[in-house]
Amino acid sequence: MKLFQQCFVTVALVISSIAHGAPFPEKPIRLIVPFTAGGNVDNSARTVGQGLSEQLGQSVIVENKPGANTLIGAEFVARANPDGYTLLLGTPESLAINPHVYKKINYDPLKDLVAVGLVGNFPFALVVNPKLPANNIKEFVALAKGTPGKMNYSSWGVGSTSQITFEKFNQVAGIDLIHIPFQGAAPAITAIAADQVQAMMVPLSVALPQAAGGKVKILGITTSQRFASAPDIQTFQEQGYPLVMSGWHLIVAPKKTSPAVLQTLNQHLNKALETQTTKDALIRIGIEPSPGSIAQASKLMQTEYERWGKTAKDAGIAIEKAE
Repeated sequence: MKLFQQCFVTVALVISSIAHGAPFPEKPIRLIVPFTAGGNVDNSARTVGQGLSEQLGQSVIVENKPGANTLIGAEFVARANPDGYTLLLGTPESLAINPHVYKKINYDPLKDLVAVGLVGNFPFALVVNPKLPANNIKEFVALAKGTPGKMNYSSWGVGSTSQITFEKFNQVAGIDLIHIPFQGAAPAITAIAADQVQAMMVPLSVALPQAAGGKVKILGITTSQRFASAPDIQTFQEQGYPLVMSGWHLIVAPKKTSPAVLQTLNQHLNKALETQTTKDALIRIGIEPSPGSIAQASKLMQTEYERWGKTAKDAGIAIEKAE
């Protein structure tokens, strides 16, 4: 009888364990970055990964899977086991742009991925060569209209946020600069400094050190309000051009991830973003921390999917296949 009771207790414990599951997380989490190491997105992921690791009490390992305008990393996460241990540091490219510019992709961000939470927002800055005879947006637009077909702009690739933000500027201002794509932000902004290309939309965090070194000139930023780390730089809106196109970083997981796991991740992400260490580190790299709910992040995914997609379609941007 005693042996039977011991067996019964053991079976009951096993059943209870299966029913309730092991505490999450019980092993390291992978945070996939669909860009190369060392850039704006990678720095954001490593900052947030460290903060999230401290809150969860479990390692968060940042893994770079760059290529094809973020398709490689995004598809990897969309097809991953939905257990909360593989996440994506998503950007407009991976979550809002690619479905509208590629003829065919192997994931649908709104059907195959689900929001964990927003990391933060950042402005784009319009940068030009210091010798260009324009010191504000109005003068730049006048110059572009006065020399039709002769001015161009660089970006870090076809379908990038850099290209689409500039195309939105073209639409708003009634100008038509020629797009010159580069393989990465570094050579694209170097071309501005070398006076090979006239202008570029680039994250403010990238523009500021270049401007401080006299390599580029900043004419305005694309947020609705001035940015805390650069209060002297005027917005496009202040200068009479209603262009608001913030970049953002948002953590997502495979679609069928359990709501309980998503909630755990969201709560700990928010705690990380609210710590002074993580907050200060993100602001230093030009990102405004934006803690919030899963519902808020999901709504952002939907609205930004529509907004970036419309701009890309209006500009006629299309990519036949992933390289």
